[in-house]
Amino acid sequence: MAKKNRPYHLTSAEESVMNTLWNSKEPMALFQIVEETQKDSDVSWKPRSLFSIANGLLEKGLIKENGLVRSGKTHARTFVATTSRAVFYANMVKYLLSDEEIVELRNALEVR
Repeated sequence: MAKKNRPYHLTSAEESVMNTLWNSKEPMALFQIVEETQKDSDVSWKPRSLFSIANGLLEKGLIKENGLVRSGKTHARTFVATTSRAVFYANMVKYLLSDEEIVELRNALEVR
């Protein structure tokens, strides 16, 4: 069940995972997400932590399971984002701003 009080809030860890998935052209397993995020930052998650982060994103409906890949002697679930980065942030702004503020934002974005 998604958190009701802040549906578009991402922790820094969740945002890191989402950015990795948004930048990927393919579904990714958790071990691949760890490898990819460690390339760009000093992140060093323990496997249990990443499971918790993924479960939180699944609860929020931001990622979904997409299939399985071989991981050693077992299989690992792969995940994809359920929405694009642009749509996520547009919905966040829409949730946070009043109708008048959205009009003001739209006008500000059209200024060149």
